[in-house]
Amino acid sequence: MDPCRRRGGAMMMAAAGARHAHAWAQRDRILDAAQQCFAERGFHGASMAMIADTARISAGLIYRYFAGKSELIQGIVHRQMEWLEGEMKRMESTGGDAVCRIIESFRDGDCRTGADDQPVRRIEPALVLEIIAESGRDPVIAKAMASFDARIDDILESWLARPRAQGGFGVPAGQLRVRTVVLRALLDGLKMRQTREGEALDIDLLSAALQEALPGLMGTD
Repeated sequence: MDPCRRRGGAMMMAAAGARHAHAWAQRDRILDAAQQCFAERGFHGASMAMIADTARISAGLIYRYFAGKSELIQGIVHRQMEWLEGEMKRMESTGGDAVCRIIESFRDGDCRTGADDQPVRRIEPALVLEIIAESGRDPVIAKAMASFDARIDDILESWLARPRAQGGFGVPAGQLRVRTVVLRALLDGLKMRQTREGEALDIDLLSAALQEALPGLMGTD
C-alpha cells in the first residue's frame, strides 16, 4: 500500500477516535450535571435549561445526546451499573475482606474511581428514591431500573457462587437466590435509612450491624 495512503488512513482513524472520545466526555459531563440537578431539585424540579447551565453548555447540545429527562435518568442508571460491575470485578481480583469493602462503601463520598481511573459519581441515595418513584410512572425509567436490578442480582449470584479459591464465597446453588434476595434487601434498606438520617446516622453502629449480618449471608462465617 502507498505509504501516503497508509498514513492518511491512520490519521482518519485517529481523528475518528478523538471525536468518539470527545462525544463520550460531553455525554458524561451532561450526565454529571443532570445527576447533580436531579439530586438537588428532584426529577420534576430540575429543568433541561438548569441542567445545561450546570454543564455549561447550550440546552440544544443536550438534545444531541438525550431526548429528555427520562433518557438522562436511563443514562445515569446505566453508568452506575457499569461502575458497579467494574467494582465487583476489582473486589474479586484483588481479594481482601469483601465484608469490610461493603461496609466502607457506606462511608465513602459521592465520587469513586472507575475502571478507567476517571472519577465516577455515585447515585446519591436521595436520587435513588426519586428514580424508584418515577419508575412507577415512566416506562423508560422502569425498563432501566429492571435491567439494573436484574444485572446486579446476576453479578451477586455469580460472585457468591464462585469458589473461594477464585475470589468468591462458595455458596451452594440451592441457597444462591435466597441469599441474594436477602443481601439486596439488607443493603438497599440500609441505603434508604442512610438517605433519611443523613449525617445523623451512626456509621459505627451500621458497620457493627453489617459485620454481624454479612458473614452468614456471604458464607464467610
